[in-house]
Amino acid sequence: MNTDLSFNPNLLFVYGTLMQGFDNPFSRKLQKNARWHGKALLKGKLYDLGHYPGAIYLPDSPLCIHGEIWELGDFQKNIVALDRYEGTYSRNPEYIRQQVPVILPSGQQIECWTYLFCRPVQAFTLITEGDYRKWIMNK
Repeated sequence: MNTDLSFNPNLLFVYGTLMQGFDNPFSRKLQKNARWHGKALLKGKLYDLGHYPGAIYLPDSPLCIHGEIWELGDFQKNIVALDRYEGTYSRNPEYIRQQVPVILPSGQQIECWTYLFCRPVQAFTLITEGDYRKWIMNK
């Protein structure tokens, strides 16, 4: 993993079905058009939305969300495709794209783009461990 990612505006933090090991058209597209940089954590809460998760960034949270960092090639083209996939252009979007600080295994914090859930979460189950892959395997 590249240890100096701190000034890279093309980084994306994924925590759900876009991670390695998931097989859907957009996870395959991401793996084809991006470079994997490793695992990272985001402070916040992760919810099971049914067939995929939703993250809420909470900078002071004791809980963390487990995910991966990807460096997008042809950033503008690929981020627009991901924005459409995540529904950020719809009238009532589930997700917004935002830059957030993520924590590398070394403890270093870097800024990455991610998709955050932007609807009420009361009806959804909190994934207390913050790890969607483990959650799915244990269901």
